[in-house]
Amino acid sequence: MTTGAWKGHINGILYGIQFDPVLDDTVVARVADGVVGGMYPGDREVTLDAVNEALRSPGALNDVMETPHSEESIRDFLGKLSAALAARA
Repeated sequence: MTTGAWKGHINGILYGIQFDPVLDDTVVARVADGVVGGMYPGDREVTLDAVNEALRSPGALNDVMETPHSEESIRDFLGKLSAALAARA
């Protein structure tokens, strides 16, 4: 997946969590349910690939869709989201 492709998916996820004060397991479950339920572009596998590509990226993930969350908390959230999506295979 190219940078542009995964970045769009990640920005969509960040848009959906920008007003959550804490990126806890409830938010992970909500986003995973939304991905599986078709509320985000791409299916579970495409989103899982995008999340995993983002986690491998050394660059900032919060550079386009700015949220109040730190880079570390976003990466932690995406790691949990990756596990949640993988478990729904």
